Amino acid sequence: MHLQLNNLNDKELLLRMRKLQDREAAGVLLDRYSHLLVAVCLPKLSQEKPAETVFPALIRQLSTQLSSSFGKLNETVYAIVQSYFVRGNKTTAHYIAPHTQPIQRLETQVEHAGNNPIARTTLTARIEQALSGLNKEEEALITGFYLEHQTLQELAQQHRTTADKVRNSLKGIRKKIATQLKDVAYE
Repeated sequence: MHLQLNNLNDKELLLRMRKLQDREAAGVLLDRYSHLLVAVCLPKLSQEKPAETVFPALIRQLSTQLSSSFGKLNETVYAIVQSYFVRGNKTTAHYIAPHTQPIQRLETQVEHAGNNPIARTTLTARIEQALSGLNKEEEALITGFYLEHQTLQELAQQHRTTADKVRNSLKGIRKKIATQLKDVAYE
């Protein structure tokens, strides 16, 4: 069964965890992201926070938080580790970076909208309103990367810049859209 679950993507594994309470799916996800956990933790380990106490605590937090996680799991793993080392070994109840919360809520609404035409229309209007606040260059980057599936290198060549600058621009645009979605949600 473990080999069959390895062929599923993260979203399908999370769905199995939520709906079927599948512990093997959680194990596959923990196995898949354990290298990231170790890579982020190693530089931060110290006498006060040795590996023997840090890793079990983080694994417990991850296993409980994965079932309610949305978005990219690598961001969730990174946020949990950062939160652990900043706040100590207190349980960090669903720490999520503030700019990603509206996007994660929107992703949840998209999943739940399904065949509901009213919910889809509402979501479409919110997204179009958030995207209308972008300038032409930002709109071109978003369209090229997400809709036309261009690589960072291709976009960098088109805009005569580096791939790192394009990546940072996309992150900035995502934060801007998240802020606009957050503002629309509170109106």
